[in-house]
Amino acid sequence: MTSDTAQTRSRLRDELRHRIRPMTGRDPRERGRTTTPLELLYDLTYVIAFAAAAEQLAHYIGDGHALPAIGAYAFAIFAVSWAWMNYTWFTSAYGNDDALFRVATIVQMIGVIILTFGLPVSFSSAVHGDSPNNLLMVVGYIIMRVPLIGLWLRAARQDAAHRRVDIAYAIMIGVAQTGWALTAIIPMPAAVTIGILIALGVVELAAPIVVEKRLGPPPWNAGHIAERFSLLTLITIGEVVAAVTTAVGSLVDEQGWSAGAALIAASGLVIAASLWWAYFLIPSAIILEKWPDRIYAWRYAHLPIFGAIAAVGAGLRVAADAIAHESLSLLQVALALAIPLAALVLMIYATWMVLLRSYDLSHIPLLLGCLLPLAAAVVVAALAGGDPIDLAQPQDLATLVIVVGLVACAGIVEVVGHEVVGYRHTVRAFEGAEP
Repeated sequence: MTSDTAQTRSRLRDELRHRIRPMTGRDPRERGRTTTPLELLYDLTYVIAFAAAAEQLAHYIGDGHALPAIGAYAFAIFAVSWAWMNYTWFTSAYGNDDALFRVATIVQMIGVIILTFGLPVSFSSAVHGDSPNNLLMVVGYIIMRVPLIGLWLRAARQDAAHRRVDIAYAIMIGVAQTGWALTAIIPMPAAVTIGILIALGVVELAAPIVVEKRLGPPPWNAGHIAERFSLLTLITIGEVVAAVTTAVGSLVDEQGWSAGAALIAASGLVIAASLWWAYFLIPSAIILEKWPDRIYAWRYAHLPIFGAIAAVGAGLRVAADAIAHESLSLLQVALALAIPLAALVLMIYATWMVLLRSYDLSHIPLLLGCLLPLAAAVVVAALAGGDPIDLAQPQDLATLVIVVGLVACAGIVEVVGHEVVGYRHTVRAFEGAEP
């Protein structure tokens, strides 16, 4: 048997036979490691959850319940994103793609769907002054996280070098999940429940850092994690494209294809494309592979990044609802689009700074240049008055096009600015950090 034939047989065995394999840990220094089809399948369920949360946010903003809806949305994004990060951390360290690992992953996907079914109840409860947590979401979360506890314990049994930290992760998830369940089962005033939920969230964020600093990290791979985060970001941006389609479809149904509809479609796609371009101007994989210890702040920065991207889609859904039902003012539409995009731009700059552990004075004029069109969009909408949009009035349609166009300009300014000055400033920050 030639060496080429033997190598092919080995690859076929790895690809096609999924019998139980030892879970002894992956190589944290492996270069070129890529996301597996199982991980991509898993991600799809989370994008559905993001889309469902954005849909609920848009619905309740349209009904005039913006503040409680934003609170429920923040809770949903944290719950969904944190569970995804827990799984991603484990798979980067121990994903061996055997049958047991695949089944455990599929069970977790079922939990994501169940949690998604609980989102309407969560938003409704928040709007009525109750806790956003509910039993259906807790059941989904339990189904998502109990298999992960089992996987951490399995890794602890088979990887002696990382046994202590693996057991610590299993205990952390079990204790936290018990806390989430108790907040949904034990009757408490809404304010007390929300306070406990916030405390649990803070503990969940802090505990992995403390544990890994004391016991050492499991064998996660920084380059693999950077790719996993970037792919989920990319898929989430796809929800923005879907929202553009919905918004333009509503406008076409009302008035047929027109110059306004075409301009809104183009502006929406520009927003989605600029989000993609701007995010991938952050050199995450390159920096994390060189300095893996910078991953913690970078990881947590993605919690608001995921939320902001999905919220841009919610803003476009708000615009679609305003067009279809003529129930919202131009100012409400402008705020629904401008606020999440401004938050995302701020997080892109913040992520660059925590990743490179540097700041750049060029960011100040660039940031102001990005925020200026967003502020202008809000001002133009405010000057149009507070009456609901009436597309039968040419000025309302023209103002809507101007507002969406200005929001799109913010993304263009961000991309062009970083393309012009970003490379040399990033290189300078990198060289300044070299010993």
